[in-house]
Amino acid sequence: MSIWLRKNAGIELLKLDLDIPLEDQGPFDLILHKFTDILVKAEQGHNEEKKYMENIQSYIDRHPECIIVDPLEMIRKLLDRYEQYQLALQCDLVDTDSFVFTPTFVELTSIDKEENNRKLKESQVQFPIICKPVVAHGTKTCHQMAIIFNEEGLKDISPPCVAQTFVNHNATLYKIFKIGSKQYIRQRPSLKNMYAGDHATIFFDTQDVSKPDSSHHLNEMDCFEIESSILQPDMRKFYELSEALRRALKLDLFGVDVIIECDTNRIAVIDINVFPSYDEVDNFFEDVLEHLQFLLNQQEERKARKDGTKVSLKDTGRKPSGDLNSENAHKKRMKFDDSSSDEEKVCYCEKHTGGLGKELTLTDSIKKEWHQGVILTSEQRNKINFIKKNHTYPSINGYSSHM
Repeated sequence: MSIWLRKNAGIELLKLDLDIPLEDQGPFDLILHKFTDILVKAEQGHNEEKKYMENIQSYIDRHPECIIVDPLEMIRKLLDRYEQYQLALQCDLVDTDSFVFTPTFVELTSIDKEENNRKLKESQVQFPIICKPVVAHGTKTCHQMAIIFNEEGLKDISPPCVAQTFVNHNATLYKIFKIGSKQYIRQRPSLKNMYAGDHATIFFDTQDVSKPDSSHHLNEMDCFEIESSILQPDMRKFYELSEALRRALKLDLFGVDVIIECDTNRIAVIDINVFPSYDEVDNFFEDVLEHLQFLLNQQEERKARKDGTKVSLKDTGRKPSGDLNSENAHKKRMKFDDSSSDEEKVCYCEKHTGGLGKELTLTDSIKKEWHQGVILTSEQRNKINFIKKNHTYPSINGYSSHM
């Protein structure tokens, strides 16, 4: 098992060994994981993955004080695209009359054309439609989709799937990466505008048309639409949306795929990704450790209040970061006054932002092993003394924001 210890921070990162009871490896203050593939296979009945999930769930049940990033119950729901869209509808910003919406959708479980056509009409799903596999993660087919232009094309449906009204968006997709309250935005190529009519069904893989370097004929706008193809995103609205979804989903590490509807400039939520790759976020490891430390300090603050330990907040004196949302960023210094020690324990945090000292770095060996699960323990976190000298956040394609 690979172990990396940052002595200055009092934080130890360890790779989980799911073949051994977690009870024998702990106790842990926080578990950071990406169990999506394991969850999918366990749900499909694979014995090894079921055993892994029993091991994980057993530890969580025995240790409710352990912070889980992110909660398994919400992740299970997001693995199902139909449930995912239902959850998005519960977000207080997602509404038919709002600047944010989810295109109409319906789950199809049959190959019967008449039944499926009836379901589409009942749910106000209009042609052209995009058909997506119900399982959103962990399978070879989860990225394989189809555009159907008419009733005759319903013969091409592969149930179970989610059929959704295709929204024209001038071949531009925006990916929002969330790390706590921070967001990073990446512009990607996407499907060109489509219209209902007598056209054959188009089958495609999203990994072919929406990667950063994608150059696919489905990305190519028609000549008469090119002049009006630029739709400028509103970064503040993107942030409002991502924070609203964060509250509704109770997740801290996730991605949101959004598009801007041509005719209305409204933002459409078309996909939510659990713990995306973050390959395009340059300082992901520093930011995620910063957020995890913030969660640990939140827990410490609650414990201090419960135990009657005095907690005082003082201004840090740091200047605003200058990003789009900085006027609402409340930066505080949190000081714990612990009578058990004369030593002052000081850590930097940001109220409502999830920010904390950025002295943490990861070695290449840990980065390579960041694929199954990582445990974070901190026996000495009350002795943390972070001095954050630089407060900068890299942009993704020129866009970045946090509060």
